[in-house]
Amino acid sequence: MTDTARSQKGSIETGFALVEVLVAVLVSAIGVLGLAAMQISAKRATYEAAQRSIATNLAGDMLERMRSNPSALAAYRVMDLAGPAIPSTRNCSMSVCSALQLAAHDLFEWRELLQGVSERLEINGRVTEAGGLADSSACITHTAGLVSVALSWRGVHVMANPMESDCGNSDARYGPSSGLRRSLVMTSYIGVQRVQP
Repeated sequence: MTDTARSQKGSIETGFALVEVLVAVLVSAIGVLGLAAMQISAKRATYEAAQRSIATNLAGDMLERMRSNPSALAAYRVMDLAGPAIPSTRNCSMSVCSALQLAAHDLFEWRELLQGVSERLEINGRVTEAGGLADSSACITHTAGLVSVALSWRGVHVMANPMESDCGNSDARYGPSSGLRRSLVMTSYIGVQRVQP
């Protein structure tokens, strides 16, 4: 074999080795991008699951508050509990309250839980609520003891607008056609105990 042939064979082998390295780098880059996309998707799913878990706990909490104060069920009815909480006139945690005062206090505390006021973070000098539901909205209805607590909040990606409740449905906070709106409805029967004569 001549020197020229050996030189050409070495160049071809070096060229194939370089192509193999480039293909390996390309395959690795695609794998890393796939891993990053999977990580982002997992974080979104975790956030969505955490928000749904918070909503479930909050709806159950309100039903229990109403169950412990059945004579004031009408005072718990709200069509859109959003915006800043207005303090109740009396702190029922520290003093004895009437059924209506307790209902007002329960709604105040619950709205603060919805907004995550009890869990605050300071980031770059700005205080942000870290708990609760994102852009929350709540509706409480009852008919003849059948109580429904509906919660709506903002999700991270567009989905079909949930139809189990219209609580917060036409609100601009949830994107076009309310595609970012998530909702949960919890229903229970709360009977008023009657005293036997």
